[in-house]
Amino acid sequence: MFFKPFISSSLKSFWKFWNPTWGYFLLFYCYKPIKTIFPAWVALIATFIVSGLAHDIIYIIPMMIKEIKFVFPFITVWFFIISIGILLSEYLQINFRKTNLKFRPIFHLSYLIITFILTRFIDLLIAKLI
Repeated sequence: MFFKPFISSSLKSFWKFWNPTWGYFLLFYCYKPIKTIFPAWVALIATFIVSGLAHDIIYIIPMMIKEIKFVFPFITVWFFIISIGILLSEYLQINFRKTNLKFRPIFHLSYLIITFILTRFIDLLIAKLI
């Protein structure tokens, strides 16, 4: 379960294999219902946002109960950025099918790190504004 996502042939398939149980739930209870109303790209972004919110709730609610102040929804923003990257990679037809299996984890980890750093930059920027 941990190795397969890192050798996947695309960013989209990385997330398909990352957490199959959570992915199955999101597919049938979030993505598909949204896709019946909106285009697939909107459903993908919305699904990542819902997943991010589900992850963020675990730490945001306790922090907001302690202190009444804004808590940056880091994982939600991070997942939103990841979803945009997935859509861009699909649109530009970027995949790793011809890439050696040894190098695929580097691409996936690099993408996660770069999107994490971008999210952290947004977090710090908003913190300065508030």
